[in-house]
Amino acid sequence: MDFVASELRQLRAFAKRRLVGPRGPGLMDFLDGARWEDVAWDRPLVPEPLSLGFHTPWWALYDEEQRLALNHWIYMLMYYRISDGERFVVASNRAVADFLDGVDADVAGLLRLEADEEEDHIAAFERVRAVLTRRHGVEGLRMPVKPLRPYLVSRRTLRFLCERFGADFVASYYLGRGIVNHLGKAFETQVETVDAGASALARLSHLHTVDENRHMAVSRMMAACTHGLVERRKHTSALYEALHHGLQHVMVRYTLSDSLTKRQERAMSLHVLPRMRALRHVPPEQLEATIDAHFTGLNGLERVRNTFMPRFNQRILERACLAPEDKRDWFELITSLQGNLRYFPAHYVPGLGPAERLLPDPEA
Repeated sequence: MDFVASELRQLRAFAKRRLVGPRGPGLMDFLDGARWEDVAWDRPLVPEPLSLGFHTPWWALYDEEQRLALNHWIYMLMYYRISDGERFVVASNRAVADFLDGVDADVAGLLRLEADEEEDHIAAFERVRAVLTRRHGVEGLRMPVKPLRPYLVSRRTLRFLCERFGADFVASYYLGRGIVNHLGKAFETQVETVDAGASALARLSHLHTVDENRHMAVSRMMAACTHGLVERRKHTSALYEALHHGLQHVMVRYTLSDSLTKRQERAMSLHVLPRMRALRHVPPEQLEATIDAHFTGLNGLERVRNTFMPRFNQRILERACLAPEDKRDWFELITSLQGNLRYFPAHYVPGLGPAERLLPDPEA
C-alpha cells in the first residue's frame, strides 16, 4: 500500500469534514458561561507532584500557602509557554495555507481554521492567567523569551521558508509540531484530572485537548503526506541540501533543546517567584536553590512526559515522509538534546519497526 497516498486521502477527508461541520463553542465561549472566576483559587491547579520543587529536598521547607503558589506557577508557566507556541502555530499555519492555496483549497482552509482555534485558545488562557497574576501580585511582569523570537514568529519569515524550501519545510514543520503537541498533551492530561475534572479550569483544559487532539492528527498526517500533497523539488543541489539540513537542525534545536527551554523557564521562574505574594519573604538563596534543583533533577512534568510521549513520537517519526537517513538524523539530534526527557522508547531505532504496530491514534 502506498502509505503517503493513504495518509493524503485521510487528510483530505478530514479537512472536508471539519470545514463542513459547525465548529461549536470555543474556549472563550466556555469561559463566558462557566462562572470560572468563582473557582476555589486556594486549591491546586495542577496535580501536586507537578509543582515547582515538589521532587526536591527544598519542598519540605515551604508552608501550605507557599506550596500553593509553587503549584499555581507551573500552571501559569506552562500555559504561558503553550500560548507562546500557539502564536507560532498561527503564523506558520497561515503561511503554509497561503502556500497551499493553489494546491488544495480544503487543506489550506483546514489550516486557517486551526489558526482561528489557536487564537481562541490564546485569548482564553490569557484571560485566566490575568486573574492568576493579580491573585499572586505579579501582574504586568514581562516574561523572558527565547532569543530571536520576534524574527521567528513572523509571517514574512515563514512565507520565505515556504517559498524557498516548499514541501521540505512543511513536512519538517509538522513533524516538529507533532512532537511539541505530545509535550503539551502530556501536561494537559494531568491538569484535566484536578478535582476529578469537575472544576471549571479542569474542564477548560479538557476542552483545549479536544481541539488539540484534532491538531495532533493534522500534524501526523501533514508530516506523513506533504510530499504527496506538494511535489518535492525536482532539481536540488548540494547547496540546497546543505541549507535544508541546516534549517532542520535549527528548527529542532530551537524547539526541542532541553537546555534552551530550561534556560527560559528558569529565567521566568527567577523573575516571577520572588515577586509572588506568598513567596516574597522566602530567603532568596532558598528560592533560587529550589528553582535550580527543580530544573536540574527529574521534575514532575518530565516524569509525566516520559511516560506519555515516547511511543507517540515514535509513531509520528516512523510515518513522516522523510528518507531513512533523515529520520535517523532527527532521532539522533533530538535524543542528543533531550536532557532528562525521553522522547522515544528505549532501544528504538528509526526504520526498524512497522508504524502500524504502534499505539492507536489518541487524536481520533
